[in-house]
Amino acid sequence: MEANEKILHTSLQMFFRYGIKHVTMDDIAKELGMSKKTIYQYFKEKDDK
Repeated sequence: MEANEKILHTSLQMFFRYGIKHVTMDDIAKELGMSKKTIYQYFKEKDDK
C-alpha cells in the first residue's frame, strides 16, 4: 500500500470512529507512526482528498 493510500485509509477509519472534528493531524500521525511533516507532504489539511 502506498503511503498516501495508507494515510487516507487510516484517517478515514478514525473519522468514522471518532468524528472528523475530534481527530487531529497529531492523532493521525501517532496512529500511523509517522511525522506530521510526512503526512503534510501528501495532504495539506484534513479536508484534502
